[in-house]
Amino acid sequence: MKNKIINLFLSFIIVFSSFYSCKNNSSGIPKPRTYPRVEFPKKKYKMFSPENCNFQFEIPVYSEIKNDKSYFNDTAPNNCWYNILYKNFNGNLYLTYYPITNKNEFDKLINDSFTLVSKHDIKASGRKEIKIHNQHDASGLLFKIEGDVASQTQFFITDTTSNFIRGSLYFRNKINNDSMQIIQDFIDKDILHLIETFSWK
Repeated sequence: MKNKIINLFLSFIIVFSSFYSCKNNSSGIPKPRTYPRVEFPKKKYKMFSPENCNFQFEIPVYSEIKNDKSYFNDTAPNNCWYNILYKNFNGNLYLTYYPITNKNEFDKLINDSFTLVSKHDIKASGRKEIKIHNQHDASGLLFKIEGDVASQTQFFITDTTSNFIRGSLYFRNKINNDSMQIIQDFIDKDILHLIETFSWK
C-alpha cells in the first residue's frame, strides 16, 4: 500500500512537471519581427521651375532640392542636375538632365537608361515598365523593379527631339524590403505626382 502511494505521488510530480515545463516553453516561441513606427507628413506640393532649365514639376514641401554639380569624380555636364532629398527617410531622388542634339544621342540615352535598370536584374525578382504620357505631353517610361535591389523606382521623360531627363530613387541604408516598403510606397506617390505635373518649358 505504501509503495502504491509513493508511485501515485511520483506520477503526480511527473505530470505536474511536464505541464509546467510546457507552459514555460510556450513563452520561448520567437515573436514576429517588428519595425519602428514611421510618422509620415501630409502630402503637399509646390512647383519647382529652375531658371535656366527647360523643365518644371511639383515636389513635396517636406523634401529639399539641391543642384548636383558632381558626376562621380568629375563635374556634371550641365547645371540642370538635381537631387530631391528625403532627409527623414535617408532617400535621394537623383535627376539627370541631357539636351538632345541628334538621333544617335537620343538612342544612346534610351539604351543607357535600360542598361542602368538592368544592372539590378541579378537581385530583382521582377520588373514592370509603365508608359508615361501626362496631360502636358511629357512622355517616357517608369520602371518598377521588384525585390531587394538598390533602386526600385527609375524613370525617364523626353520630348524625343531636344530634352531628356532621368530619375532614380536610392536609399542610404541597408536594403530590406520588409522594413523599407512602406517608405518606398510613400515616396513612389511623390514620384508619380512629379511625373503627372512634369512639363517642358
